[in-house]
Amino acid sequence: MLAVLVGLAAAGWHAYAWLTVPMAGPSRTDEVDAASRKAKAEAEHRLEKVVDVLPGAPRQLGAAAADHCLRNSPFEGEPPGPLSCQWRLERYIVFDGDLRTVGETWGRALGNDRWIGARVPFPSGYSSSSERYEYRDPQTHDRLIVTMVQDVAELRLLDDATRFEFEGVEEYERERRNFTGQKAAEHAVEEGRRVASVSLVHAYYSQSGRAPFEPSYW
Repeated sequence: MLAVLVGLAAAGWHAYAWLTVPMAGPSRTDEVDAASRKAKAEAEHRLEKVVDVLPGAPRQLGAAAADHCLRNSPFEGEPPGPLSCQWRLERYIVFDGDLRTVGETWGRALGNDRWIGARVPFPSGYSSSSERYEYRDPQTHDRLIVTMVQDVAELRLLDDATRFEFEGVEEYERERRNFTGQKAAEHAVEEGRRVASVSLVHAYYSQSGRAPFEPSYW
């Protein structure tokens, strides 16, 4: 009986330990730090290449970046995890023309650069006039999300602050650089131009699996 009680106590302690392990520790190891630095440089170069191939010579308004680690929350005594980390790098650009026509033109250009994807609808009632396209690189597993806006009221779609707020998922933010060109974006749309965010999501670390890693959320 004593052995059983000791075993139950140990199991309870381990479950409690799993529930209370903060994400900062595993998200700030030397291994993750090194992988993050390397991944950021590679992803920045790739994103610049993506923007450069877009037809119509769109003008850049600014940039944003976020480095996140995520893991599944503990559930019914099970341990959390596995931990994965990813960069989301964004460029904000101004362009002219019909959203659907420009989006399809950009899609063809991206297809010549290995990206596979298509237009995706917004949830019902979420957007009335904007467009979004999602792409995947089958070699690197990177994701590319292009969101195109023509109304001032929908500029919020370019900076979806809740994109990582998923039920059952814990998140640790390692680094963030916010977009500071909101006023310029509003001014461009008020003048009849269009604004788009081009977002590259690149996973660079995972406690399970081997590279290329798959982004967890985007």
